[in-house]
Amino acid sequence: MNLEKDMLDEIARVAYSLYENRGCTPGNDFTDWLEAERIVKQKYAARMTSDIKSVKPTQPMKAAASTKSKSRGQLNRPSAK
Repeated sequence: MNLEKDMLDEIARVAYSLYENRGCTPGNDFTDWLEAERIVKQKYAARMTSDIKSVKPTQPMKAAASTKSKSRGQLNRPSAK
């Protein structure tokens, strides 16, 4: 499923739960929605943070075999005749 749709569905469920917990009194739908957004976004942020922390870092790439580099004076310049 789409993450954005999942979040919106969860926000709607949480907002309705807040409405029910307040005794189903009308007039606070916007406040309930904003509070539900805060709760759900905080939950998703915490989940994403823990997912990131659980990812093991990769090993650094080994450096390619180095060749002796030419000094500036030796860079493919035509030889003086």
